[in-house]
Amino acid sequence: LGQAGAKVMVNYRRDRAAAEETARRIRDAGGEAATCRADMGDPDEVHDLVDRTRKELGPITLLVNNAAYTHLLTHDELTFDRWRRFMRTNVDGPFLTTWAARDDMVEAGGGAVVNVSSMGGIRGRADMIGYGTSKAALNHFTRTAGMALAPLGIRVNAVAAGVVATPRAETIDSALRARLARDIPLGREGTAEEIASVVCFLLSSAAAYVTGEVVVAAG
Repeated sequence: LGQAGAKVMVNYRRDRAAAEETARRIRDAGGEAATCRADMGDPDEVHDLVDRTRKELGPITLLVNNAAYTHLLTHDELTFDRWRRFMRTNVDGPFLTTWAARDDMVEAGGGAVVNVSSMGGIRGRADMIGYGTSKAALNHFTRTAGMALAPLGIRVNAVAAGVVATPRAETIDSALRARLARDIPLGREGTAEEIASVVCFLLSSAAAYVTGEVVVAAG
């Protein structure tokens, strides 16, 4: 997005070093970026994030909701506290940020939102009760918010990502990752760049007639 000309606020909850590195890479490539720490499930912190973004980078017309609480849990491991954490980050977060940025987009004559979802919200797995349910809710939020906000010129779409080679994926048992890769028609995990290119497309004018869609990028 930085390479495409967007001013980027890189949010983080714990990994400040990675956020700073991301912002530095954007600036080194000639773009404009800043960092901020906010828990996406906390209304006050989201408000502060949006307010700081406006002050440092200007009105928000593009929004990517890619924070996620991601764990594979058996039914014995899934407690109500874990269940609430899935919903807090994966569902409450995108609602809070979208509603907080909505006025900026209306004033600008339109805007675009992309929610990073997952195949877990489309295909059921026994170890994805909490995670999969939250992503299915995010997919439905995308479709309904896309319909509701369309008259305001705001497009809302989602990317349902498959298995992507990120540090988070490395926490999954290697045997399970190998089995998951065998089930992918293209025979490999995706890359962060491949998902980012779909996000960039959905935010761009090239997708001006696309809203309320959950685009699968899963090989």
